[in-house]
Order: sequence, then C-alpha cells, then structure tokens
Amino acid sequence: MNIIGENVKRIRKIHNLNQVEFASLIGVSQGSLSDIESGKNKPSVDTIVSLHTNFGCSLEWLLTGKTDQLNVDMEKERAHNNTEISPFENKLLSALRILDTNNQMEILEIINLKLRK
Repeated sequence: MNIIGENVKRIRKIHNLNQVEFASLIGVSQGSLSDIESGKNKPSVDTIVSLHTNFGCSLEWLLTGKTDQLNVDMEKERAHNNTEISPFENKLLSALRILDTNNQMEILEIINLKLRK
C-alpha cells in the first residue's frame, strides 16, 4: 500500500500540475517525484513539510490518508480553479516559468504571505 505516494499524486493532480512543475514547487527532481508517487521511495521530511506548506494539506492526511476535511478543501479549490485563465494570469504564469526554482519558490512565499493578511 502506497498511501503517501498516492496522496502526493492526488495533490499534484488537484492542482493540474505535471511532474516537472510540481517537483520544482516542492524542491525535488522529477525523477524523485516519480519514485515517491510510485511508492519506490518515501519523501524526505523536507519534502513533506514543503507539501504541507505550499499546498495546505494536512500532515496526518498526507501520511495516513485519514482526515478528509483538507482533502475536501483542496477539491473545492480545484473546482474553483478550473475557470479560464485571464490574459493577466497567463502573463504572470509565463513570467513565472522563466524564473529558476528558487525565485519561483520566493514568489510563492510572497503570495502565501499576502493571502494570510
């Protein structure tokens, strides 16, 4: 049984990200992400913390599959995010993709700070 890997993949799919995009957001290589999702390897503590911090998933849910509330919240976010991307959002996304991973993560942290206000 590969609960952690299945949950990592579920988070990635909910956010409509491919393995390369998702791996860069959580600070691992695409190959490492593939190994985590398939159950070949377990994620490091740093990777688990990154998943929790960047995607708001419950640590308990991520590790055990128990607790559905944050899962439900993530599904709601996915449904909300399935709208068309505006030209402004497309421009932001294009600019973000040009940046290296460290700068992308810094921007994500800034966005998370703004959302908490």
